[in-house]
Amino acid sequence: MTDGTALQHLVTGLPEVFSTAPRPSRIDACPCCASRAGLDRLLGAPRAQLTPEELGPYAASVLNTVGSPADLRYFAPRILQLVLTGELAWPGVPLVCRKLAQAGWQDWPEAPYLRRLLDALWPDVLHDARQCGDTEAVLSALGAADPDGTGGRLAEWARLASPVAVERLYEFALGGELEPRDALWDERGAAYRTFAAWLRGPELQLAVEAAFLRIDDPTQLDQLITVHDILAA
Repeated sequence: MTDGTALQHLVTGLPEVFSTAPRPSRIDACPCCASRAGLDRLLGAPRAQLTPEELGPYAASVLNTVGSPADLRYFAPRILQLVLTGELAWPGVPLVCRKLAQAGWQDWPEAPYLRRLLDALWPDVLHDARQCGDTEAVLSALGAADPDGTGGRLAEWARLASPVAVERLYEFALGGELEPRDALWDERGAAYRTFAAWLRGPELQLAVEAAFLRIDDPTQLDQLITVHDILAA
């Protein structure tokens, strides 16, 4: 999913950082929603050997009909590895970030490392065209997992430092009203308010105008003109 050097390094280091997370002895689950055989496989196999097919259903359902924050902490490094290397297509980055937020990851001993990982993920979204998924959905999920980082992420986007960053802003601007649209935003939350203010404020328009002065690629310039016209309107 990514060739970002910083992010790659952090993904590689996840197993060691989570080496002291205790293996759960049991995973509680709704019997209609998860097979006991599948859960027993998760408990019995070495964490590093769990496959996307084995871990995906748990990762998508955890904290809803399956599992607890404690067992998610144990499986989190493997889930993140599979998601961020593209081996696990579902759930994707937005849902996994929300699961971490729901589990209270900021209280885990591994929280400083996870924060570095989340901080490295957003620049990768803005520079790697192969990153799949909705940019706003990733921003929204990161805002749920780490609300305090939203302002910095938007400042990074406003730099428009790569063709991918320009294209992602262009795609968002074409989507309709310049307001947060992802259905999973917490409209009472700080991250939502920060994003809404950024879209309506002068910083973004000034960033687009500044980009005109340094970008000479015709495709990017056409995209910036479109964004500028939408912002002006």
